[in-house]
Amino acid sequence: MDGETRGDGGPLFVHNEMSGRADYVVQIGQVIGDVTVNAVITEADPVERAVRELALSVHAQWGAELRARDVAAEREPLHVRWAARWQTASASPDGAPATGHGHAGHGHGGDTRAGDAAALVDAFLSLSFRRLLLLGPPGSGKSVLAIHLTRELAARCLATAGAPVPVLLTLEGFDPAKEHFHAWVRRSLPPAARDRIPGQRLLPVLDGLDELPPHRRRQVLQGIDGALGRDDAVILASREDAYRETVAAGAEITRASTLTARPVELSEATAYLLRATPSRLHDRWRAVAEALASDPGAPLARALANPLMIWLASRSPAPEELLAHGEDVERRLLDAVFPAVFTEDPTDPDRLHAPGRWNPARARGWLTALARRLDAEGTAELAWWRLFRGPTSWLVTVAVLFGLSLGLARAAEAFTAWYAEDFSATLGMELSLSMGALQGALLWFAAEHWFGARRGEPRRRANPFRIHAALRSASRAASVRRAAWASVAVLYPAVITVLVSTEAFDQRPYLVTAVCGSVLAPLLMVAIAAPADTVDAATPAGLLADERRATLLSMAVVAPLIGIGQAAHDWFGVAPAAGVGQGVMGWFGAAAVLFLLSPWSRWLLAKCWLASRGVVPWSLMEFLRDAHAGGLLAQGGGTFRFRHLSLQRHLLAPTAPRLGGPVPAPRTAPAAGAPVPAARRSLRQEIRDVESRPAAGRKGWQVHQDDAHAFRVTVRQRGLPVAHWPALLLVAAVLMIRAALNGEPLRALVAAAIWCGFAALISLVGLARPPVTTELFLTPDHLAFRVGRRNGWLAWADVLAVDVQKVTTRGRDTKVYAVHVTLRPGAALPPRSFRSGGGRYCVLPLSYVPALPADVSAALARFAGARWTPPAAGLSPNGGPGA
Repeated sequence: MDGETRGDGGPLFVHNEMSGRADYVVQIGQVIGDVTVNAVITEADPVERAVRELALSVHAQWGAELRARDVAAEREPLHVRWAARWQTASASPDGAPATGHGHAGHGHGGDTRAGDAAALVDAFLSLSFRRLLLLGPPGSGKSVLAIHLTRELAARCLATAGAPVPVLLTLEGFDPAKEHFHAWVRRSLPPAARDRIPGQRLLPVLDGLDELPPHRRRQVLQGIDGALGRDDAVILASREDAYRETVAAGAEITRASTLTARPVELSEATAYLLRATPSRLHDRWRAVAEALASDPGAPLARALANPLMIWLASRSPAPEELLAHGEDVERRLLDAVFPAVFTEDPTDPDRLHAPGRWNPARARGWLTALARRLDAEGTAELAWWRLFRGPTSWLVTVAVLFGLSLGLARAAEAFTAWYAEDFSATLGMELSLSMGALQGALLWFAAEHWFGARRGEPRRRANPFRIHAALRSASRAASVRRAAWASVAVLYPAVITVLVSTEAFDQRPYLVTAVCGSVLAPLLMVAIAAPADTVDAATPAGLLADERRATLLSMAVVAPLIGIGQAAHDWFGVAPAAGVGQGVMGWFGAAAVLFLLSPWSRWLLAKCWLASRGVVPWSLMEFLRDAHAGGLLAQGGGTFRFRHLSLQRHLLAPTAPRLGGPVPAPRTAPAAGAPVPAARRSLRQEIRDVESRPAAGRKGWQVHQDDAHAFRVTVRQRGLPVAHWPALLLVAAVLMIRAALNGEPLRALVAAAIWCGFAALISLVGLARPPVTTELFLTPDHLAFRVGRRNGWLAWADVLAVDVQKVTTRGRDTKVYAVHVTLRPGAALPPRSFRSGGGRYCVLPLSYVPALPADVSAALARFAGARWTPPAAGLSPNGGPGA
């Protein structure tokens, strides 16, 4: 600042200069004259901009998740102590000298608190190998600590240039047999971040390892550890026993530091309960705390060493009753959470996003149904678009499509006859309707192929009202190969139209048909289906809203263009009134197909079918949001999941209430020797039990064994061809819908029966072929295998692992399981015909369930030793996956 002064010493003028970067510049005082700003605006680095956007999204998303779980830092959460074991010689997080938690040459450690996220991140980022394990028993707060670390790392990324951006992922979707770990991490990001952020700027925070079957845990850890370089960072949360078992099986994260959860002290637990519960319960909790202090070995005191049980106890309306439950206190706490979360009491009308009023008994029944569904599917993620899976949902869809086609056909005749006042004008209405439906299906499949989307899975959508941004996003999301194949489906009708128009007297109708159906409609369809050009984290409700908007826009914008193309011939001819009817029918046909092929329509059909049976509520998404707000469910990546595996196991227990039924009366332990009711089992579990029976007593199987020297199993099985069924069923569906659109229901049923019969005939002819002989021979030194005329031989010294996996051919999942072997580098390879995905080789084909005869499994355990990992039995009420 410089200037001149007046005679009285006051400034005559002041000249300010400022250089550098600032978000705001404030001048205080009286400004006389002009203000000149010479600003040099530089374009932000697109990578840094994408990293910042993703970090902001991650920080906001997981902050909301912590608040929903009632464990945000500003709410004075329960402080869980963790035993730290760091793999460097740097100081511990709190700066204290090394304690007795490490040993010379391996690292050092100390105790820290989960609330010290900043100190933990400081210690983690200072490691030579930035690999951290969060270990502990079920309900110990591993996932909560992972979220705290993710938020703190996101804040560091926003404050420090070049810092990595964390992404919290569940390992259920990672299959090392199909893709590299870094490729999976990038694929899990939103499309905009995936294209702009390099892999070295990503820091994966992984959860859900303990929810995988044991054989998958080993494969996943091997895939992660093999992909990590010296500069790669990773944080992994898991149950300690599950991780130790996987390490014993030969897989681990090398050079990883560990944070192991310690039991919560009773004084800390009771202090938290006094902070977290309403003031009207404080006197009752003080009485409970005094009783526990005098009897620290009481069952309730032992239960309160677990953060999950403490959180459940904070929801209890009658603390003193917990003292009377004895050894059954943990189950009582789990039972009491449902009336605490779901209530029929009215809520404050001024409350933002007030929860619904749910009957606790029915809410528990609905959650039980969802838990059983997840268990039957062998997954932990509840995705709304997967509710459609199952034969019943497909039958409902076909019935709806058939009825809608007949209704539209009759509506076409009635509307056109009324509008044209001439019944002869209805001729050709069915053709316009069916052609509109066919062109709508072609557009939908072309758009899905353009973006390489997995069929039936939703994604964040761009704003189609910003057409330039949507098309730019669409161009970035497509590859040349996918775009070429998608263009073939769209341009094929246009080419036929152009060829026909060359012989026509008036070419205007053909030009309108080609432009509307093969130019404008595909462009708008691609713009509507374009993925969002943003890195915002997806939520289940957000994905559903995007799909609903995209479906309605395609029905309101794209389908009319197809209808205009269908009406052009009559508009330019002698019957413009009939052209209106044909245009409307073409619109209806395209709109019906675009609706029924969308994930939103399948969600509606599945939800209505399940809700009509009482399996789920009619307001299912609202119910899931309230369960998430109540802390029972967690959400991430657009899906829900049970926040605690213990809660899911509790719902899977045999004594859980039936769907929509009343809450059961207080239960007591069964008397000694009394039969315990078995849990309801799914069809897949029953098939697995059948396939697990010893091979020695099964038809077509022969077993020859010498316990000390050899084991041989021979299988003679006939193949049942089923690969042709999808294509023939598609043909049958098209002909059936075409006949229904023409108003001929009998012909539609006959066409479906003929093509289904033809598919069955092909399967029967294939079944009549000679059986194929499969053989597996095991000795202490080697294994030999044969399928038909092809055979192979491997020494056990060349085999790293033996397990049961799906057979993958040219990257395609065949849905068939088989015994696979993984070979060490440099080993002699079997014939190419035995090759499967992920560098594995198939040695014994099985069936469509991951089950192996018990005697074959025992033989593999005997001869393969630690290399053998038996298939998991699924999630049981008394254990985790594979228990």
